[in-house]
Parts: sequence; structure tokens; C-alpha cells
Amino acid sequence: MASSSSEKTLMGPQVFISFRGEDVRKHFISFLHPALRRANINVFIDHDELLGADLADLFTRIEESEIALVIFSKNYADSDWCLDELAKIKERKDQGRLRVIPIFYKLSPSVVKELRGEFGDNFRDMKRNHLHQLERTQKWEEALVSIPTVIGMPLSEQSDKTDNDFINSLVVKIQKLLDHMVVKGTPTREMNHHGGSMASSIVPASQQGVSLVPARKIENQVTLQGGSIVSSMIPARQLRIEHSENVQKWAWSFINEAPNYEELEVAKMIKIHWLEIKGTYEDTSDLTPGEKYEAVFLVKLEDNAIGWEKPVNLKLKVEQLDGSDDNRVDRSENLKDYIGHNWVDILAGVFVVPPRNKPAKITFTMYQRVTDDKKNGLVVKGVAIRPTN
Repeated sequence: MASSSSEKTLMGPQVFISFRGEDVRKHFISFLHPALRRANINVFIDHDELLGADLADLFTRIEESEIALVIFSKNYADSDWCLDELAKIKERKDQGRLRVIPIFYKLSPSVVKELRGEFGDNFRDMKRNHLHQLERTQKWEEALVSIPTVIGMPLSEQSDKTDNDFINSLVVKIQKLLDHMVVKGTPTREMNHHGGSMASSIVPASQQGVSLVPARKIENQVTLQGGSIVSSMIPARQLRIEHSENVQKWAWSFINEAPNYEELEVAKMIKIHWLEIKGTYEDTSDLTPGEKYEAVFLVKLEDNAIGWEKPVNLKLKVEQLDGSDDNRVDRSENLKDYIGHNWVDILAGVFVVPPRNKPAKITFTMYQRVTDDKKNGLVVKGVAIRPTN
């Protein structure tokens, strides 16, 4: 759900917002929309849905947009309007014509992706109400599984951050992405008969396959290369951390970091034997074909950390989504060398992004499978996917 209004017309790439009106229109959206316009961001919000707006018109607006914000909230999945928008957004994303930023408003990303709780019940009710439209509901479900895997921004129910604070961080993130799109260059656009813009056809990527390259020494500086947000981070909460739900083994807390003091949720190890932290980057079509990227775990070991005499193992695997060749890199790292340091980058591996017409899934794992070595003091921020040069 997302209209044009009588406000001044802003130029530049359009940002489309998909949201459930009854959940967020009167508070979150009422702050977000003017904040984006104050930042001179060309944003499209559907003010006309309740007045009978044609869904086809919204599909056109999505096609005219370069960025889509999807605001997942409690009742998002009980709206066929929202689900149709989401399916269209996924279609454009899969074509490499739309960048997507999912916002998890008072919801855990796993609740959306795994269709759990009230959110999942709402969606299952929608499926039952549309049993005669199997193709449509399949597209809904595929989109609900796919979009939450994109690097997004969660605002948890327990967060101390206000909607305004969160929105300020979101506006900064969008500005960086728009600036980056200008730096990298976007497809030439031409005016359509509605006065909007239509993307020209995208030049096909080269036909080279995925390849892995040897791990390199990590540099501290992150560059502005690559096709996604400068340094895409998968936060700790979206990783699969063995026993992270056990409060005797792991604790969750929030930190605020410069330069924008965004609130981040981190996992702190209390006491474990068996370590396994695993995550996935579901679709490389968001990245720049032919570029080298690295996946690094962002962690620190506290001054009193113990049990790290043995190295941890790291694995990175590239799986073609069409089921063809898989590649894998394995390495090890002695974390005891980092005890008492600030945040450090632990390299999982480096890969070359395949063509957009042959996207791949990247899986990365940090593990140590021992039963006689109690460990503590590891703090996990997430995993960064970023260009190597």
C-alpha cells in the first residue's frame, strides 16, 4: 500500500513503500513519509487505496521505482493487496531492477520468514480464502520467504529506540544507497506516457560462473564498490546460532554504534562447548556480477574470555540456485589472538559474484565441535558481505 500528492515533485530514483495501513499508517508512516521528503527523497506512498485505487496502477509505480521499502508488521500478511505488492516487488528484485530493504516493525525477521505466530496464522487464513488461486498464493508464499532474507532493519518490540530515532537511521541508510547508486551508475531512464520513468532494458551480465578465490588478509577499510549497500550486514539475530535460545548459554542485548548510533542486537556467549554459527545470503543478484566479495564474521572476545586454545573452523559455500555446481572454501582461525580487542573481522571466505541470470546462495559457518573445552566471552554482531577492493 503505498499516491502521489499535491506536494512538490521530487526528482531522482523513486522509493516505493509497501505497508499495512491499519498497523503503521497513523504513526510510523506518518513520521517516515515526511522525513524522506525532507531529505529530498522521491517517495511514493499509496494514500488512495481506500478510495479504490487500481492495483495495476501500483504495479506500474513499483516498476518505476528503484528502491522498495517493505514494512512487515503484525497484520501485513492478512492483506491480499499487500501480498500482491510483495510478489511484484520480488519479481522486480529477481530481475535485478529493484533494491529492497525489508523493515521488521515490532516483529522478528524469523517470524516472517518462517510464517510463525499470528503473522503466519494470518497468511494461512489468506491461503484458505484463495484456494481457487493457487498460482497467486504460491507467489505470495515465495515472496514471504525470499524478501525477509535480504539485509534489512528490525525494530524489535523490546527496543528502547523510538520510531523517530529508527526512522532517522533508515533515512541515512536510504541516502547512502541512493548516493551509491549514483556513484555506480543506474540504467538510463526515459519518460513514459504517464510522466513517470521507465527503466531501459538491462545489459545482460557475462556468462561466467561462480568461482572461489583464496582467502586474503582482511583490510580495515570498507570501500564503495559492489552492487548492494556499501557493506551489507546480516545481524546476529538473523544467524542460526546453536543454543542461542538457551539463556544459560547465550544472552541477547542491544548496543549503539557510531557514526549514526544505530541500535544493534548482539549475542553474547555465556558458556558452551559446541559452537556453530551459520548464516546465508540467499540471492547474489543484489551484488555486482564479476566482483569479488568477502563474508566476514563481526565478533569480539571480551577480556575474560576463556576456552579458545583450539582454533575455530570457517566454511563458505556457494550454491547455484539452478542446482548446478557448488564450490566451497574451508579455513581455520585462532580466536585467542583477539581476546581483549575491539570488534574484529573473521574471514569466512571470498567469492566471485555470478551473472544475475545465474544467481547463487552463499552459506557461511563458524564452528568448533568439541565436548571437553568450555568457552565463553564471544560476542557476535553479525556477518558482513562486502567487496574486497
